[in-house]
Amino acid sequence: MNGEDLWLESASVIFVSREGGFVAAPGLSAPRKIECRELNDYQRRRLQAVLDELDRHVGEPGPAGADRRSFRVTLEVTAGRPEREWELDESAAPRLLIGLWKRGVQELDESGD
Repeated sequence: MNGEDLWLESASVIFVSREGGFVAAPGLSAPRKIECRELNDYQRRRLQAVLDELDRHVGEPGPAGADRRSFRVTLEVTAGRPEREWELDESAAPRLLIGLWKRGVQELDESGD
């Protein structure tokens, strides 16, 4: 499935977490849950654009080293069933994805990404 085939439904849920690094501490991953039913059309389109961009960057090699971090993004269309998952090196992550992980849905309202 490519990004153009993917469409976020109101029932869709996105999970974004950061993994890796020297310290294996679950609290540092700060998983973020985004429920599409709580988004307006503009926010949902921006989130869809992030997922489309992930499709373009997934599989790109990251820098070598022991302290590498990556983002894991999981899209669930129905509760509890992973529909799609991406893992992306932190260095290749789109700025909007990093913002979603740090600040949540409010990042979708920011202009000029």
